[in-house]
Amino acid sequence: MNENRIRDAFETMNTTKEMDRRILEAVHSGQETQKGRPRRRSRRFYHRLALAAAIVLTLFTVFQIPQVATYAETIVKTFTNVFRVQGEEVKTEGKFLELDEDAGNEMEKFDTLRQVEKKINIKLLKYDQGYEKNLAWQYSPWTDYSEGIPDDEIFGVTITNDYYILGDLKNVKINSHQEASTVNSIIYEKGKNFGTPIKCQIIIYTSAFYEARDGDGGMENGILDYDSIINQETATTYQCKNLDTEVILYEIVTDGPAAWEQVEGFPVTFMILSYDGITYEFCGQVSKDTMKEIAENLHY
Repeated sequence: MNENRIRDAFETMNTTKEMDRRILEAVHSGQETQKGRPRRRSRRFYHRLALAAAIVLTLFTVFQIPQVATYAETIVKTFTNVFRVQGEEVKTEGKFLELDEDAGNEMEKFDTLRQVEKKINIKLLKYDQGYEKNLAWQYSPWTDYSEGIPDDEIFGVTITNDYYILGDLKNVKINSHQEASTVNSIIYEKGKNFGTPIKCQIIIYTSAFYEARDGDGGMENGILDYDSIINQETATTYQCKNLDTEVILYEIVTDGPAAWEQVEGFPVTFMILSYDGITYEFCGQVSKDTMKEIAENLHY
């Protein structure tokens, strides 16, 4: 059974705690009131109700739907990402999310994205051939600092792997550092399709960010404008079939992140997409077609 179909079914139910309480009371009393008189339910009704409850429990237990468990209780409010591509607006939905109460307010490094998920209790898109070991992922929360000490409230998180996809690069050597504030680095030789690694950066805005900005998240009318970020002259859009979302692709000249240890600028392709309210950014010296292939293979 497809998890997305199960998730949609649950979201369609639109049940509340009050509705659940009334159902339980009805089961307990075995009756309902109609025109002032109690009327007994048939045994068949309660057998069906019990069966429905059993199905719900089975779906959550057996299939363990992470999307439902993660997002049903954690969405605070949505906002709109606005990109301008060749003069046309492209809008995607972002979400203010509630991080797990145990999420740390200091930078950390992790071997895998699964470890980051457990820390923040939010599911994230992954790429099966991604490089995930030797502290490849950098977890960087945004907080206010007082006397050099980070505040307890986390306004957002960036989760970064500067060499997530290595493709056909040759003679790759990665230098990892235990210290969270020290950037890892990578040495490599170009391949046929990859001139650099592909960096992945995941951006999450939190409920604290929304609340601290008087309800609008510091975004004018709930809009986050990317107009000054992307290069409109080279930007194109692509409808990703895998994720059923629109993807922004563009090129700029840059020397890339510090981890690549490049000293001269060169053309780099960027890809930005929003999925379940979270923004994912990829960049590397590869073709736009290669970026599209990556988008088509992302999954939970």
